[in-house]
Amino acid sequence: MKNYLYLLVVLFILTGCKKDNNPLGDVDETVDYFSKKQIKPKSQWNELDYLCDSIQKAYGVEIIYEYTPRIISGSTFFMPPQYDLALPYTKVVLNKLWLKPLKESFPDFFNKETPIEFILAGGFVHFNDPTTTATAAGAGMNAQYYRLGMGGVNRFSTSKSWLWDHIVTLYHEHAHQIDHKYGRGYLFDRVSQGKYYGIPGYASVGQAQARRDGFWTGYGGYAPEEDFATTVEWMLRLTEAQHAEQRRISASVPLETKYKMVHQMYSDMGVDLHKLNVMLDSVVYKVDY
Repeated sequence: MKNYLYLLVVLFILTGCKKDNNPLGDVDETVDYFSKKQIKPKSQWNELDYLCDSIQKAYGVEIIYEYTPRIISGSTFFMPPQYDLALPYTKVVLNKLWLKPLKESFPDFFNKETPIEFILAGGFVHFNDPTTTATAAGAGMNAQYYRLGMGGVNRFSTSKSWLWDHIVTLYHEHAHQIDHKYGRGYLFDRVSQGKYYGIPGYASVGQAQARRDGFWTGYGGYAPEEDFATTVEWMLRLTEAQHAEQRRISASVPLETKYKMVHQMYSDMGVDLHKLNVMLDSVVYKVDY
């Protein structure tokens, strides 16, 4: 997707409909409502509940789509997805694009690194004002390594471009969890130390310049945590040959150095990111949904 705004630690795709923006009323800001949610009686289950149950049994991931809107902190909250979009999203994105092929192709990585909770957000993550329609990103959501979340579910589409961008971004988000869980490593941060653009500097840096400077995008040069996540992301966005050509064109030693570090780190965890790119291409572009 082209319309997400990066902020602080994590990327969150944030698109949605105005009808999602409802005043929240009084909510206890100290409570994590995901962990405090009530168990829905099976007699009240719908098709999505049965699907979520089957996915949890098969893959060990609890999918959460019903919750009180205010979650991350006292001033950061977002809205649940629309049911009629959450259902196909779960069928296609979570089951067919993410969990099933990952478990089959990279079982070691799947078993050790797959979060146990996945939260669906319909549209915007809001700060302070539940009626605003400005996009924003939610710090902290995907820094919880047991819990992964994605926004933009209310814009679900079976178009190849939407599916591709969304699943690649999901792995960007997951990279933040890997970073939080294990750390990027002292040596990674040393490569571009003192060269990060910060805010608002990153927004004015084009892609070609960023790559010459040692970052895959201007935002990748914002801070080390986004440098790490975008390094993962671009190994999935590009084929191995395309990736090598972009590194050659950039003539950037830092870009090459960090690429090798991250590629090796993921390989040690059980997944070659270039092979993951091939897998994602096959499930997105070679299957009709």
